[in-house]
Amino acid sequence: MTRHGRQQFFVAGEGVLSPDTAARSAASDDAMSPTPRLSEADELRQFRFSRIGPQGAPTSAELMSAVSEAITAVAPDSDGDIPAGFTYLGQFVDHDLTMDKTQAALGSEVTVDELIQGRSPALDLDSLYGRGPADEPHFYTDGLHLKMGRTGALDGFLPAFDGHDLPREPQQRLALIPDHRNDENLAVAQTHLAFIRFHNRVVDTIAPGPVATMFDAARERVVKHYQWMLRQDYLPRIVDPGIVEDVFANGRTLFETSPAPGDSPTMPIEFSVAAFRLGHSMIRDTYSWNRFFDNGSAFLSLLFGFSGTSGDLSAADPLPSNWIADFRRLYDFAEAGRPDLVVAPGKFNRARTIDTRLTDPLATLPAGSFGPPDAQFPPLHANLAFRNLIRGSMVKLASGQQMATLTGVTELTEDEVITGSGGVDFAGLSANLRTELSANTPLWPYILREAELNGGRLTGVGGRIVAEVFHRAMEGSAHSIVRDPHWRPDLGPNAFTFRMVDLLLFAFEGRSDLLNPLGDEPEKQLEIVELSRGDDGPFVRILQHLLRARRFDLFVDGDFGPITEQAVRRFQGNQGITIDGIVGPVTWSRLFTTVRRGDVGEAVKGVQVRMNLRQADPIDVDGDFGPITEQAVREFQISEGVEVDGVVGPITWRRCVSEPA
Repeated sequence: MTRHGRQQFFVAGEGVLSPDTAARSAASDDAMSPTPRLSEADELRQFRFSRIGPQGAPTSAELMSAVSEAITAVAPDSDGDIPAGFTYLGQFVDHDLTMDKTQAALGSEVTVDELIQGRSPALDLDSLYGRGPADEPHFYTDGLHLKMGRTGALDGFLPAFDGHDLPREPQQRLALIPDHRNDENLAVAQTHLAFIRFHNRVVDTIAPGPVATMFDAARERVVKHYQWMLRQDYLPRIVDPGIVEDVFANGRTLFETSPAPGDSPTMPIEFSVAAFRLGHSMIRDTYSWNRFFDNGSAFLSLLFGFSGTSGDLSAADPLPSNWIADFRRLYDFAEAGRPDLVVAPGKFNRARTIDTRLTDPLATLPAGSFGPPDAQFPPLHANLAFRNLIRGSMVKLASGQQMATLTGVTELTEDEVITGSGGVDFAGLSANLRTELSANTPLWPYILREAELNGGRLTGVGGRIVAEVFHRAMEGSAHSIVRDPHWRPDLGPNAFTFRMVDLLLFAFEGRSDLLNPLGDEPEKQLEIVELSRGDDGPFVRILQHLLRARRFDLFVDGDFGPITEQAVRRFQGNQGITIDGIVGPVTWSRLFTTVRRGDVGEAVKGVQVRMNLRQADPIDVDGDFGPITEQAVREFQISEGVEVDGVVGPITWRRCVSEPA
C-alpha cells in the first residue's frame, strides 16, 4: 500500500494541524493551544481544508485503542447489495477530489487563481487529465488521446494485451498518470484505465477542429457524464437517496451554503477524515478477479502487490496478462440490459456492507503504507481503524453527537452506539470506556454506525456531509452539472440515465472481449449421478438420507440393495413418475428438500455427507444445520460458481449430486 495518508491539514482560518500540534493540545489544559500559522504565499500552496462543526474534545488513547481493536477483531461476513467495483470507484473519486494539480508546476508560472482552484476539491477529473496536454503533453499521444499501457506476456501461456495496463515508461518507475495514488492497488488502477478508455472514445466523437478546442469539448463531455453518474448512480448507493435528492433539488444547508460567485470550494475535515472513509468498511479480503484468480483466490494483498506504488510494476515489469480485470465480476451489467455480460452469482463480487467492521488485512497495514518500509512501530499503529481515529483526534473533529445537533438530526441512543445492529458490539469495553464512547463518539465510527442501522447506507450526519460535499465540489468544478442544470447525458440509454455500467460499455465498446479479454473457462460439463441396485458409496448414503427425510424406514449404509430399491420404487409411484427403481435426474429433483441454517433432520445429514467429500476436516453428520455446515455449504457454492447464500435449494442440491461428465 502506498503512503498517501495525509499527515497534516491546512484548515482555513486555523492554520496547520499535525500530530505535533495535536500532541501539544493534548498536553495542555488549553484546548486552543497555538497552531502554526503560514505566510499568505505559503497558505496558497496548501490544499484547502475547512471545518463544518465545532472543535471536539480529544478522544482518550484508551478508547481509541479499544475501539480500533474491536472494529478489526470480527471480520465482515456479509456482502451488501453494492457491486464491489463501486468500492474502488469511491477511491478513484476521493483521489479526484483531493488531487493537487499544481504540485507538478511548482517551478513554473502558476497564477493565484490557478493555485486556489487547483488546491480546492473538485470533481473535474484532474487525476485523469493533470494540467492538460498543453502543460503536460507526456500524458497524451497526440494532444487529444491519453496514453495506455501494454500488459506483460506470459510465455507460452498468454500474450501481451494492448490497452489493459496503465502507461509505464522506462525513464520513470511510476505509472505515467497525473496521480500515482491511482496505481496503489490493481482495482483502482484498472478503474483509472477504464476512464482513460472512456476519454479516448469520447475524443473520437468530437467534430474535427483545432486540437485544443477538440480536447476542451471532449473533457467537458467526459466530466459532465462522470458527474451525472456520481449523482444518479454512485451517491444513491452509498447515501440515503432521500438526502441526495434533497441536497441536489433544494441546495445545501450545512456546508458553504452561500458562497460568493467565483469562490472555490474547501474540503471539510469532517468529510475527509470521517464521512468519506466509509469505503474502508466496503473492502473485501478476497475477490474472484478473473478466470485465473477465481473463487476468492485474489487476496487483497495481491491486488496491492500488482501495482506500481505498493508493488513493483514498472515499464520493465508491467502488469502480467493474467491479472487483467474482468469488469463483469465488479459491476452488474444486467442493469443495462446485457445478460450476455452477467456472470454466475458465485463469481460476482459484492462490496461488504457499510457498517462498523473492517476486513482483517486492514488491521495489519504494511509499514511502507504510512512510513519507511523498514520503520519500527507499535503493532497498533498498523491498524487502519486506529489511524483513522488518531487522525480525527489530531484535527479535533467534533463528536458524532455534536454534529447531530448541528445537522438537526436525532442523536443515536446509547444502545445504538454501543450495540448497533449486526456490526461491532462494544458491550465488552469497560464501563468507563462505554460511557466515554456513548457520550462523545468519534465521528468516523458514529457515521458507520448510522449506516449500519440504516441497512448499509449513510444517513443522518454522514449522509448529509457526503451529499453536500459532492454537491459543492460539482458546483465549484470548471465544468459543472450543478451550474448547468439543463445539461443531459447522451452516451447512455436515454437523456436521464448514465450509470457506471453505461460508462464502461461506452469505454469498452460494449464488447465482452474488452471488458473480459481473458475470456471464460470452458463450461464445466456436469452429469447428475445415476444410481441403481448394486451401487454403493457416499451418493447412495445421500439418497438414503433423503428417502428417510420422506419417512421411508431404511438403514443408511451406502449400499443400494433391495430395501433401498423398494423405497425408491414406492417414492416414484407416490410422485407419479416412471417406476423403474433407478435414481436419475427426475427422481433426484423430486427428492430435493431445501434446508438452511437452523434446520435439523435427515436432509441435513445428506448435505453433510456431500460436504465431507470436499472437506479436509470432516464435519459431524449430526443432522444439525449450524454455522459449520453453513460455512461448508458457502464454500461449496463458491467452488461451483452458484449463488452463495448458504442455503441448499434445488440448484445447490443438483450440484451436490452431479459429477464431471
